[in-house]
Amino acid sequence: MSSIQVRTNPAITPHQREILSGLTAGFITTTVTHPLDLLKIRLQLDQTSSTTHFQNFQRQFSILYDSTSKLRTLQNVYRGLLPNLIGNSIAWSIYFTSYRVSKDISHKIFHASTASDYSNKDSNLQTWQYLTSAFAAGSFTALLTNPLWVLKTRILSTNKSNPGAYQNITDGMRRILKEEGILGFWKGFVPSLMGVSQGALQFAIYDTLKYQIYQSDSTKLEIYQYIIMSCSSKMVSLLILYPIQLLKSRLQDYESIKRPKTLSGVIKEIITTEGVSGFYKGVVPNLMRVLPATCITFGVYEQMKIWV
Repeated sequence: MSSIQVRTNPAITPHQREILSGLTAGFITTTVTHPLDLLKIRLQLDQTSSTTHFQNFQRQFSILYDSTSKLRTLQNVYRGLLPNLIGNSIAWSIYFTSYRVSKDISHKIFHASTASDYSNKDSNLQTWQYLTSAFAAGSFTALLTNPLWVLKTRILSTNKSNPGAYQNITDGMRRILKEEGILGFWKGFVPSLMGVSQGALQFAIYDTLKYQIYQSDSTKLEIYQYIIMSCSSKMVSLLILYPIQLLKSRLQDYESIKRPKTLSGVIKEIITTEGVSGFYKGVVPNLMRVLPATCITFGVYEQMKIWV
């Protein structure tokens, strides 16, 4: 039977280990990749003709870059960092912990096991069990964190100097409650829920690859193997389901306050004005962001599980 190297610190429970590992991975990854995340959102919300992708990229980059002030450029590219840090750190800690709980339930139901810590026995699970466990974890995480993603998207989609732009998290929360009501925090939740399938697919591929590599209890994964597995699983899942991510951004966009949108309306608008390729706007900077981000996230996460 294969096993994964996880430090058994009696002072830390398996679920606490997941929380700490997820928080750390989310914090480090977000800090490093935030500028590309901001650029990705700006490009996703750009509704000009898809024949001018490169011009759109140049325009958005020029908006962020200030040749007269390096400090202002830094402020521009890190606008919205706080909600992004909070959102990703919390989301990853919830996700990894929920995923652990979901896999524990699978162990109990399908393998009739009564162990208190299954982290070294996950190789017993099948790919479809990874998939369903990840989908359950993703759905729970999406429900809890959607308000943070609405705030993040609204803040990152505008410069602070833009008319009507949210000045900070508090200002954004106050205005959403006033202008849209409590349900405004869950705009885009349906496509977010559909988008959970991307994370589920990624984790199913990742964990299947990870446990297939283990040939014996003494086998230990090297860092390059984590990088290959995480990048491969992320690229496949993202390319298949990226259009759902774009639809979510369009529904959560600040402009949606002025002109309320429906999912079917956004799909029709994209096809009519931008063509089918419009569903992949921002996919290149997104790949540039998520592949390094995925390597960092999973690398930090796997190492933290050993260290704590």
